[in-house]
Amino acid sequence: MRLRFVRPFIGLTASLGGCASTAPTYLEPTAQAILVEQEKNVLLLQTLGGPERQRLRYFIASTSRGRYDTLHLDIVGSRRLGAQIAAEARAVGVDAHNIRLYGPFIDRRDGSAARIEAITYEARPPVCPSIAIVGPSVNDNSFDPTLGCSIRNNLAGMVNDPRDLIDNQAVVPSDGNRAAIPVATYKTFATGNNSNLGMANNKLPSDPTSAGTQTVQPSR
Repeated sequence: MRLRFVRPFIGLTASLGGCASTAPTYLEPTAQAILVEQEKNVLLLQTLGGPERQRLRYFIASTSRGRYDTLHLDIVGSRRLGAQIAAEARAVGVDAHNIRLYGPFIDRRDGSAARIEAITYEARPPVCPSIAIVGPSVNDNSFDPTLGCSIRNNLAGMVNDPRDLIDNQAVVPSDGNRAAIPVATYKTFATGNNSNLGMANNKLPSDPTSAGTQTVQPSR
């Protein structure tokens, strides 16, 4: 069984919890916001035999439209079957970071079945007004409305996974302590052997070449 759900548009900076809302959320002007559409497709499998394996491969290929790197899978089912489905999804090209495994639902009678939810996102670029409409006029030298909209328009067309426009989980937040380790150790951002750095800093130029100049011999 395969089901298809299409979520309404959501704003660029909407949180993940806002995806369940029926009304779009805009934190920017409506006319110049990037809209991200979420689409969900569901596949139910009892096992992962030969025919079911082909169904899973076709399901992944059709829902991702060939973009396996932007497909997100939520797998709900038994641990064994879920692991098999996840391994098959990785084998066809789905990113391991985009696969989430959940245990079977408590209210499900058949705990051996698996529910695969494929989630894709599509970014809709904003409609940007032309400079002739918004200015600049003689007394208005501000290009920010048009320039900002054009940047968002390009971003919507260039982003690899529109999911990152909502909440990018690829970069782990940091307080900067790790980046400060080389500074505290070597008093510089360059990494390497501390003794070598000390020798390099204590080296004195002994000839014109090492001091940054060269002696040019006249041609004969």
